[in-house]
Amino acid sequence: MLAFFRTEFSGPVSRFRLYLIALSASLFIGGCVTSMISPEMEGEMGADMSRDVQDKMGLYRDEELDAYVKSVGERLVRELGDTPYTFHFSIVDQYEPNAFASLGGYVYVSRGLLAQMNNENELAGVLAHEISHVTQRHHTRQVGRSIGAGVFTLPGRAVGVVSEGLGNLINTPIEAVSQVYLSSYSRGQESEADEYGMSLAARAGYDPAALITALEGIERSVANLTGEKHKASFFDSHPTTNTRVADITERAGGLSVVPKTPIATAYELARHLDGLWWGPQNPQQGIFQGQVYLNADYDFQLTFPEEWKTLNSPRYIAGSAPDSGAYIALSGDESGKPVTELADAFALMMREKAALEPTERRSLKVGDWPAQLLRYDDTSGEETVSLYYLFVASDKVTFTVMSMGFEHYRDVLRQTVLSLRRLTPQERDSIGGLRVRLSRVEAGDTLGSLGERVGNEWPPELTGIMNGLAKEGGALEPGTLLKVLRRERYIPQ
Repeated sequence: MLAFFRTEFSGPVSRFRLYLIALSASLFIGGCVTSMISPEMEGEMGADMSRDVQDKMGLYRDEELDAYVKSVGERLVRELGDTPYTFHFSIVDQYEPNAFASLGGYVYVSRGLLAQMNNENELAGVLAHEISHVTQRHHTRQVGRSIGAGVFTLPGRAVGVVSEGLGNLINTPIEAVSQVYLSSYSRGQESEADEYGMSLAARAGYDPAALITALEGIERSVANLTGEKHKASFFDSHPTTNTRVADITERAGGLSVVPKTPIATAYELARHLDGLWWGPQNPQQGIFQGQVYLNADYDFQLTFPEEWKTLNSPRYIAGSAPDSGAYIALSGDESGKPVTELADAFALMMREKAALEPTERRSLKVGDWPAQLLRYDDTSGEETVSLYYLFVASDKVTFTVMSMGFEHYRDVLRQTVLSLRRLTPQERDSIGGLRVRLSRVEAGDTLGSLGERVGNEWPPELTGIMNGLAKEGGALEPGTLLKVLRRERYIPQ
């Protein structure tokens, strides 16, 4: 589901980016970054970054699973003793198995990583490792980590005005918005996070050696899925080496653990994961079928031109022409204002900030939804840029569709903007995805025969990896509950 937001046409530079500018400058004059940044500053910077993560990656919607991850994280944090950090634990809506932390105590695990957790010890090992990156202040030693941002490539006054506000929608490169650009940790930082994280997990009653099984499982799944398009994973910022595994094994052997009752048994953890959406597209966010975006919760579709790059992010959907000569973005407005008032506000802003009047403005119907269309032809650059804004009041939300491009894209932009419409019943029924489900092993089952019996979309080898089974395969223990993958229709929320 698109996390619709209140449309704003201007806004200040975030404190997070100002801090990064100041801190980056300090690196050039040889200052010690860790001594310059207080934990309070880290908290403010982390809060800004967390908003970027939510806007660009999105948080996964599952209240029970989210509460469980938080409870495991909080059990670990209680073992820290006095700490200047307030920790926050969230699930990001990312297919790739990934985990990362930001300044100030914001810790994230992806739905792709959770899908292959098979006991609480593994999850605790990963969370403890990320907590240790925060407590050891590794982020302040490599200030360059940030969410990527790009700039419009189109000329003209209109582009400059739009980029103050809605430019945030498409200002990040289309192929990169759903990733967090993470600088790799140094070998020393990884080793330190392993050491402190394993000690923390042990104090909380978890098996510190489970970090090894978690890492091995992630590595096996990433290797198995190399044919898929994996843009980011845990190993982009946490490389695993034979030396690292050996060090973890040695350290785990030297730690004493008083086991505690887990918050969730392996069976209960599997139940928490039952129903988890898996794969590149999560229908909670809407899906692309080719160049057509469909959203069941908000009951609409928008068709992008052929060969355009498309993007589905929490705040917006967007498209970019192959030559970057045109852009289109759709978002939502939660202000409750009528479309005429929204159009008036936009026209006033363009008049005051760009000295531009609309070439065309008219009321129209998009299906049976009332709408306001404004068009601007900006000739202030070397080539004319056409800008369309369409405000549409659907039954569930008000849409803002923005498109801009060089003059030769004018007809394409107009057609795309006006392709917005309500879903047909057939389109609504076609929206679905891949979902983790549980299946009980019957006598004589192998991973292959079980998969055929229950319609498992994972091949046998990957099914074994996702369930933490040994590589050899063979017969399975009857009664065992295994995770499988099924394709299901999405039911609007």
